[in-house]
Amino acid sequence: MTFPDFYMITGKFSDTSEFTEKLECALREGNKIVQLRCKQISDVDQYLALAEIAQEICDRYDTTLLLATDAESFRRSSAGGLHLTSDALAGCEERPVEEGKLLSVSCHTAEDLALAQRLGADILLLSPVKATSSHPGVPGIGWQAFREMTAGIDHPVYALGGMAASDLQDAKAAGAAGVAAISSFWK
Repeated sequence: MTFPDFYMITGKFSDTSEFTEKLECALREGNKIVQLRCKQISDVDQYLALAEIAQEICDRYDTTLLLATDAESFRRSSAGGLHLTSDALAGCEERPVEEGKLLSVSCHTAEDLALAQRLGADILLLSPVKATSSHPGVPGIGWQAFREMTAGIDHPVYALGGMAASDLQDAKAAGAAGVAAISSFWK
């Protein structure tokens, strides 16, 4: 699979109508990978209902939908892949999704990156590259550390944390497959 330059993560929304509008807008701009991240929804059935809506929209735009949930809930969906947090990754002993479905993981350390590779993750997100408003007080690792941590990794690694579409050139220069972001795409 050829991976796109941008990996979009959904952000806040007030209701399903606003969610649909924001997702449609982002996909019209050409985003081809979307992670459905909904921290405001704790009920699995509500999340999966929203995932169904998102999947219908993603299908129209030939976009891969990744669900930020647990493996059991993911199996109840028709999404193209699962995204795991670094905490969820740490609890895995084997790849939690079947081949043919993408596995995306958030990584913050060299140990996370090594585990993600061992489990056969298809996409790795390394963060935070820059300081972010969502994690105040957490310094970014910077491009040099990103380059050093990802040297020799044979899977696509996206830079995450304070990223904007305008960071793509710096990300590519540091060896990233592209940038992952919320605010640049979720408007």
